[in-house]
Amino acid sequence: MSGTTLWRTVDTSLVSTAAGAVAVLCAATAFAGVFSDARWVLPALVSVVSVAVVGALGRRFLRRAVLVVPAQLAVLLVVLTTLFSGSAVLGVLPGPAAVDELGTLLVRAVDIVRTGVPPVAAEPALQCLVSLGLGLVAVVVDAIVLGFAAPAVSGLVLLCVFAVPASLDGALLPWWSFTLGVLGFALLLATGGQHRGWRRWEDRERVAHTLFGPTTTAVAASATAIALVVGVTATGVGTQGRLPGSGPDGLGGTDGIGLQPFTSLRGQLNRGRVVELFRVRGLPHGAYLRAMTLRKFDPQRGWQLDGLTQGVPADRPLPLPEGTTIGGGEPARVEIQPIGYRDPWLPVFGNPTEVSGMGPDWRYDPAAGIVFTQTNQESRPYTERLVLPSPSPHDLRNAHGPEAIAPAYLDTAGISPQVTALARRITAGARTDFDKAVALNRFFTDPANGFHYDLRTAPATGSDALSDFLFHGRRGFCEQFASSMAVMLRAAGIPSRVAIGFTAGSRDGDERVITTEDAHAWVEAYFPGWGWQTFDPTPLDDGRTSLPPFLGSELHPAQPAPQPTPGGTPTPPTVQPQPDHPSTDDHGGAVPSPAPGRGADSGGVGPWPTAVGLLAVLLALLASPAAVREARRRRRLHAVAEGDAGAASIAWLEVLDEFRDRGAAPAPTDTARMVADGLIDDHALDESGAEALRSLVTAVEREWYAPTSPQADDTLANTLDEVRDSLARSAPLPWRDRLFPRSVFRLAPARA
Repeated sequence: MSGTTLWRTVDTSLVSTAAGAVAVLCAATAFAGVFSDARWVLPALVSVVSVAVVGALGRRFLRRAVLVVPAQLAVLLVVLTTLFSGSAVLGVLPGPAAVDELGTLLVRAVDIVRTGVPPVAAEPALQCLVSLGLGLVAVVVDAIVLGFAAPAVSGLVLLCVFAVPASLDGALLPWWSFTLGVLGFALLLATGGQHRGWRRWEDRERVAHTLFGPTTTAVAASATAIALVVGVTATGVGTQGRLPGSGPDGLGGTDGIGLQPFTSLRGQLNRGRVVELFRVRGLPHGAYLRAMTLRKFDPQRGWQLDGLTQGVPADRPLPLPEGTTIGGGEPARVEIQPIGYRDPWLPVFGNPTEVSGMGPDWRYDPAAGIVFTQTNQESRPYTERLVLPSPSPHDLRNAHGPEAIAPAYLDTAGISPQVTALARRITAGARTDFDKAVALNRFFTDPANGFHYDLRTAPATGSDALSDFLFHGRRGFCEQFASSMAVMLRAAGIPSRVAIGFTAGSRDGDERVITTEDAHAWVEAYFPGWGWQTFDPTPLDDGRTSLPPFLGSELHPAQPAPQPTPGGTPTPPTVQPQPDHPSTDDHGGAVPSPAPGRGADSGGVGPWPTAVGLLAVLLALLASPAAVREARRRRRLHAVAEGDAGAASIAWLEVLDEFRDRGAAPAPTDTARMVADGLIDDHALDESGAEALRSLVTAVEREWYAPTSPQADDTLANTLDEVRDSLARSAPLPWRDRLFPRSVFRLAPARA
């Protein structure tokens, strides 16, 4: 094949490879409906493009096609290690520590997938999971399209890419993701050149006509129209925001459903936009809206739902919570309208006595204080009749009697001796369980103890997250505060549990509006007769805390009035230093404070700089063969121009490499004159080029066989230039051979 023909043709395998990568990336746009930001895009792009590039290079240079897939998987692992691991060998190689780190990230990502409510922030764990998944999809699509020559079959794999975000997002996927997915698959189908008689090297015009001709355009247009109609009108795409098997259907008997509630809670707090969840009427004053309670503490996994019973039907008069005999308090009738909330847990205020309007098959567990369902149904407005307990500090100090609750609420297994000693030291001067609980609550909210509310937890210094928080970091969000106080209550001998739900929100006329920014965790401690009472150790500084009356007066006792000085002028009150609480945003949500000595953006630079660096490395690797070839050429041309020793031989090596770059392979046994004659014929050199090549051969033979000439040949450089110019005219190099010159990849390249 002549150079002119090469210039007019295109490698069809590269076209199919590129189309496969484009189709995967188009299908990946469906994840835009799951994430609240676009940080996942660049890592996913790097993974898919890396797989495609390695596939193209592997089919070009690897002798066995079966090695292409292992090479792609190896490069995908390197990409993930570079992007998401801080323990990589030399920054890019996956050693044992890096593999463990990636495994931990993926486990965390699976927990977020199972419990998070889309759209969620694209945390590094989720970025890693998406990049891995799309990278593997790219490997499979590349193998199907190039290895088995069946691009239509790859549609099943691409459909799975759409199925994952569709199963996670409770809303419809973006309509434009359907359109891009269809266009990408149509392009991939059009590359099925094996069915149209495509050759390995095909005319560029024919390839373009196949890819963008009337047939492909008609198929793409029809499929796009169908996709738009389905994407805009169909309501069956999307579930409750959880994968099959992780919803309420998994509930059975007295076992929990395996929910990781703190993951979902943090997903609410980290949302990029505020979503309205409830509107509430009739609540007399601020109170927490409880969705679930957690009674089991696992030192490795934190607090978990445990021991949930089938309870009683929730549409009938409800009994008092288990262990509660005093039913007095402030009665209320509250109307709750779910707006953006859908979950198998029905949040309630206080002690519910009756719940109605929410639909069938809801149940109430008096022991856990939870209203839940085992069926998949839409959220409906509901009405709750309740009692808001109003014990006084005196009542709780004198609460005595048997603890009519499960012993599990006093379980201290797994609590470290260091934490137990701290709890006992804090409560050493307290006479009653109530005073101990107040002392522990004050330990977290007193500014002098250095605890700060922040959505970014402090870096871990050991394997015990609880001890890290209490003794080192002292910075976190409500999960860390509620978890720590509940553990310390048990260490002090007080039954406790963690509650998950929402603060009372903000007023809007005669309603209260509860949004995702009001997601919260707090502590409930048990007092005989009075039952479970609310404590909140999280030092919120934005007015969202709704402390019960008995606690507010104890945590913030009235200060004595300032005494007048002998001169008759009152002494001004002493201003206590305030901690660096996070400021609030326009919606009342906490905005994390920057760490001391660091800028506001110091929360981690994320994977972007690393990804950009990796792209630069990949581009450098791609350009390195051409750079090696150019450096060799310049060195030789300089040596010939300067008349160095062996200049003719150096010029001959350069000419041979020029021909090798165009696919020539001279036999080692041929003489220089035989090689020159063959090259002239095969590459159709014009008359001036052929004459220059023969003159060069004469100079080479003179240098090899009669090396006695004392004077260098001044015309040698011009002769070499004429050969190269003639070759460029008759057989120009295509871009691929310029980027990957064949002479560089010879097993035994010339050293000159």
